[in-house]
Amino acid sequence: MRVPDLRSFQHAIVRRLPAAPIEARRCALLVPSHAAAEELRRTIERSMLRGPSVAAMPDLLTRDGLYARLHERLGAPPLLSNFDREVLFRRAAREAAAAGHEPPFQVRAGLIVEMLALYDELRRRHKTVDAFERLLLDSLQDVADTDRGAERMLRQTRFLVAAFRAFDAHVSASGRLDEHGLRARALAHDGIFYTHVIIAIPDQTADRRGLWIADADLLARLPGLTRIDLIATEGLLASGFHQRVHDQLFPGIEEERESLPQDAPVLVVPDVPPGAAAPRTFLCRDREEELVDVARLLRTERPSQDPARVAVVFQRPLPYLYLARHVFADAGVPYQAADALPLAAEPFAAAVDLLFEAMAEAFTRATLIALLRSPHFRIEDGGRPLAASDIAALDRALVEWKYLGDADRLAALAERANGRHAGARPALDAALGAARELQAVAGAERASAQIAALLAWIAAHERHLRPEDPWASRHLRARGAVLAALERLREAHAAFDDEPLSVAELAGTVRRWIEGQTFSPRSGRDGVVLLDARAAAFADLDEIRLVGLVEGDWPEPSPRSIFYPSSLLTPLGWPADPERVAAARAQFLDLLRLPRRRVSVSTVTLEDDSLVSPSPLVDDIDAAGLAMERRVAGPPVRVLAHEALIEAPVASEAICGAAAEWLALRLRRTGVEARCQGQTGAREPRAYAVSHVETYLSCPFKYFAAHVLRLPEEREEQGWLTPQERGQLVHEVFRDFFAAWQASGRGAITLESVDEALALFTTLAERRLEDLPEGDRALERTFLMGSAAAPGLAERAFAFEIEQGTPVVERLLEHELSGTFTFQGEEGVREVRLRGKADRIDLLADGSLRLIDYKLGRAPDRQRALQLPIYGVCAAQALDGRHGRSWRLSSAGYVAFRERLPFVPLCGGAELPDKLDDGVRRLLDALDAIERGDFPVDPFEPYRCTWCAYPAVCRKDYVGDE
Repeated sequence: MRVPDLRSFQHAIVRRLPAAPIEARRCALLVPSHAAAEELRRTIERSMLRGPSVAAMPDLLTRDGLYARLHERLGAPPLLSNFDREVLFRRAAREAAAAGHEPPFQVRAGLIVEMLALYDELRRRHKTVDAFERLLLDSLQDVADTDRGAERMLRQTRFLVAAFRAFDAHVSASGRLDEHGLRARALAHDGIFYTHVIIAIPDQTADRRGLWIADADLLARLPGLTRIDLIATEGLLASGFHQRVHDQLFPGIEEERESLPQDAPVLVVPDVPPGAAAPRTFLCRDREEELVDVARLLRTERPSQDPARVAVVFQRPLPYLYLARHVFADAGVPYQAADALPLAAEPFAAAVDLLFEAMAEAFTRATLIALLRSPHFRIEDGGRPLAASDIAALDRALVEWKYLGDADRLAALAERANGRHAGARPALDAALGAARELQAVAGAERASAQIAALLAWIAAHERHLRPEDPWASRHLRARGAVLAALERLREAHAAFDDEPLSVAELAGTVRRWIEGQTFSPRSGRDGVVLLDARAAAFADLDEIRLVGLVEGDWPEPSPRSIFYPSSLLTPLGWPADPERVAAARAQFLDLLRLPRRRVSVSTVTLEDDSLVSPSPLVDDIDAAGLAMERRVAGPPVRVLAHEALIEAPVASEAICGAAAEWLALRLRRTGVEARCQGQTGAREPRAYAVSHVETYLSCPFKYFAAHVLRLPEEREEQGWLTPQERGQLVHEVFRDFFAAWQASGRGAITLESVDEALALFTTLAERRLEDLPEGDRALERTFLMGSAAAPGLAERAFAFEIEQGTPVVERLLEHELSGTFTFQGEEGVREVRLRGKADRIDLLADGSLRLIDYKLGRAPDRQRALQLPIYGVCAAQALDGRHGRSWRLSSAGYVAFRERLPFVPLCGGAELPDKLDDGVRRLLDALDAIERGDFPVDPFEPYRCTWCAYPAVCRKDYVGDE
């Protein structure tokens, strides 16, 4: 039946529905998807209101539904599930490799599915394994000797052929049927399945959910079937479908034309200045803005239009189904959607994936903490639920222990968790118990036992929702789908192949299966209809908006074989890309003429922050021959709730409930309070660490987070020493060295004594290195003592010692400078309590002090340095009278191990007094600000925010130019 457009297509379907109930029960109507079946059901019901009614609905079936119904009426042996077939094919692939047909790739779960899909496509195209072998071997053997790619493909073909034949043998031996066996059984049956079939889908070339050649052969020879009606538009037939119908699907089929006068819709286009050519599409920033534009249209320009007669049509359901929840709810526009969502996106599926991730990564810190924090599982310590503080304590402890995974190492850590890590013990014991149980999953001797152990773990630790929770129903459906899949996989392995699986194989199989499944929670019963392009063809609508017309979506990408190029598969019946593109173009033009009143098209410029190109189908819009109507934009109107809040005047009536209470509170404020700008109120003076005050000067909020709120730093997991830990090691080694060197009565390090100094330094460093994990020792040994390629820290430090000429009376290492010190400020003398630790103070024979700070990297910005000036002033006061004399600061600087010179002075000798005065001034100003409670987000160098330890609590994104 040839029809001019999709509305005639729908009318032709309705006209051919059987009127008598008994005939309807023997009639099947084939549609591409369940969503299409639902829309067609609505269209039929609407047509019944306008004309003769249909006594009973026929079976609205997808292709898979047709096979399920045939099996149900056949009463044949059980069907092999997809799980069963994957397990059987895995076994067949293993046997093919063992028989000497090694594949040129590693067989993984995803490849099992692809090989099985190739086998199915061969059978659905009425091609045998023998034909596949003969054609490909003939094509590859002649060039395999000179072409490595052809030789690899030849080995691949021999492996696939062996696997296909082994699979056929296993299916026959199973006593069950697959799709191909079901076709043969149905054709040999002497009963009646259907007497009438209406086909409303094209073939596989035009639609990947369409009919295969084997399906058409089945229908043409099905016992008792007396009539087949194939309905298609003229545009689709002209794209090459007409020839394929006569040559491949139904040779000799009779043709009829049905042409009803249908008014074409109007193409709505954006308004442009007079004289300018109007674009055919609305250009939006992203997919969310496309839905916002539809909501704005319905609220402002079509307020009286029934939203249920308007559809948003997409090629790819995601992310539109997710965005619609927020955009249409924000705009107060009801919507309905029947398209399936991916099961993998459901929270329970993600929770199960945590288990596989933990096992596959050998229980690393990240996977363990994620498992303990999962709201879906209840992991307890001796029956006591874990608190969030317990898990946080374990997280910090594992970072400090440099734990990178392995349950045995976790057990070793549990044996010595005491002291300051005692708070991590409850979560550590619980994590160790969970890890041991999951290890038993991977270590089971049979695949079915592995999956059974996994199901038992989930049952033992699952946290159930309360029935009154608003998301309980959806959670239970997703949970049931995931657990049912695991149970069916267990049964398949128990029945057909119970060889144990590696964690990677088990995880890959389950993940691939979950990722391939969809989840269909219907959203709404009225309002704007969200439809994919296939289902839209069966909907009766007044207006549609085709969205997401970008390259890669429209037309839908053609499926490609990962095993062979199209040139080798074309002789086996695989379609060429031009045929698919022509069909996609025809279906697009049909969609443009579908609605009764208006159609519009939109495209986007950004996808995941990347620029995208418009679809090539945009250039075909004019081929639809539609009259155009310019959409004249009216005055701006706020239709979204967030617009009512951020644009003046604020419309309080746009929100309700708790949000309205917060809004009322905000509106009562006359200005921004000081506490919202980093003010906490006056604070009592205290003993200040000089390094902490330097932190305040770098960013007041960082000081507030670290030393007022006392928040722990967010440390990254590292398998080696952190900069802080390495700095502590370096300070300890140098302190040990200079203490031993000084205690031995040796004087300054000279060229004559430098070898002796290096030997002593090496001995003392090795003692400290013994306390490090074995993996860290070699790295830190090279860092301290150097190698043939570069000098170590010791050599650079001793080079500085050799350059100094003044004799040293005493070296003070890691010297505490704590107490009350006096400073000369602008308002006079001021006493301040400080505490600090100078890396090294040299008391020189001329009565002066030399202050040294060790730095692993480069010297800090000496214009902002605070520690050395303040330590210099404090050291002169604290050491007064030591050795019976007063001391004055003569030099200060850094032994920075990544600088070109061994010693970097704080400043020149003549500039030192001014440098000390400047440091005192900055110290006193910072203390005044701290005691006033000034802690704004004000980093001295904004780029340092990149590696700040407190990003989760900082409000830097809300701070303006002030």
